[in-house]
Amino acid sequence: MDPSQNEIEILYSPGEVSDTLKVKDSTLRKYCGILENAGYHFSKNNRGHRQYTEKDVMTFKKLITATKTSDMTIETAAEQLVSMYKQTSVTVPVTTDIALHEQHSKDITELKNTVETQNKLIISLVERLDQHSTYLEDSTKNRDNKLLEQLKAFQKENEELHKEMKQMNEKLEQIAEIGKEAAASAEKEKEKGFFARLLGK
Repeated sequence: MDPSQNEIEILYSPGEVSDTLKVKDSTLRKYCGILENAGYHFSKNNRGHRQYTEKDVMTFKKLITATKTSDMTIETAAEQLVSMYKQTSVTVPVTTDIALHEQHSKDITELKNTVETQNKLIISLVERLDQHSTYLEDSTKNRDNKLLEQLKAFQKENEELHKEMKQMNEKLEQIAEIGKEAAASAEKEKEKGFFARLLGK
């Protein structure tokens, strides 16, 4: 006897399958109708209500994936699934899983490479901005230092010029004073000479 015949097949309710697939009950019934029209058979209880096996859940997943990853209508996808079931004893072909996994892996790798490239570009831009900021800071400091040095030199020259002008004013005042004294002395001598001549001395 085949050991697999001793295994108990688990049956799922429509609500459990809807929750697993994250679809509405009405959507699940729509999938069932399309699959049955394509020749797929579901297990039913004595009341005629559908009971779903793990195989049925996987079939729904394959049907949804096929419609999302290709241009096929859901009816065409259902027909192809049923056709493959009839040609092979495998419940669901694994080639679709492998192809999807490889495509996802490729997409993830490309996304990682894109992110790494963008990160390197961002780091490079940040470094260039830092260098530019440092250059601007250094340039500003150098400019300020030069302006400060020029201002100090100007102040020093101004102080020296002011000092020289003060000394010149003092000399001019001294010269003026000497001139006044000389003029006064000459005036006295003139007056003295006038009286001397007047008195006949």
